[in-house]
Amino acid sequence: MGDAALVAALRCEDEGALRELYLRYRPMLLVVAARCGVAQGEREALVEDCLTDIAIHFITVAAAPPRSLAAYLARSLRNRVLNAERARQRAAAAEGADTAAGPSEGQLAGSSEHARRASGNLEAAPLSPALQRLAAALVSGLGEDDRLLAVWMSHCAPTRDIAVWLGIAHKAAQKRIERLRERLQGAALRYVESVGGEERRELLTFLGRATLAPGPAARLAGVRDAAKETA
Repeated sequence: MGDAALVAALRCEDEGALRELYLRYRPMLLVVAARCGVAQGEREALVEDCLTDIAIHFITVAAAPPRSLAAYLARSLRNRVLNAERARQRAAAAEGADTAAGPSEGQLAGSSEHARRASGNLEAAPLSPALQRLAAALVSGLGEDDRLLAVWMSHCAPTRDIAVWLGIAHKAAQKRIERLRERLQGAALRYVESVGGEERRELLTFLGRATLAPGPAARLAGVRDAAKETA
């Protein structure tokens, strides 16, 4: 079923649709939970609770289904993790305020550092200006369908599911994903070629760690750039 059909079946309290919701999105949400810094022993329960609440929401609320169910679920899980961490921090702050003997400076510093690390696990660090410009350049070259496909890819949606959602064969979906990756990689490398100096070095370092690795062309560009500066 596509997203709209799946939501419609959930609203009819179809047990098969509920089972498909869990089977289709549980693996993806486990990956999202890991990226949010959730402890391995807590991920299963968190994902189960998130999927259950979303299913109940679709059954009880008559709203238009989201354009991308994968993106909607991933965002819901991230918000759940972030809200839980904020609630823990507020509870800790309230408990500290009620304590007659205040904590030592060392305890405060440790608590502050813990909160900083926790929030760092939950929220992505802001992009540098160089990466913001690269992202804008990549997005500007994508149509709406390709942007949606990129969202599914980024949330580890299975290729077979993507094929069903697009209404095409599995091999055709694989080809489409491969072509989009190649286009994004090529666009990123062309953009890197258009900048120089420290910005180019930062982008090459980033692309070297990214899923869309720069490969030999980017490494060659970095070597050529360094050679020009040496000369």
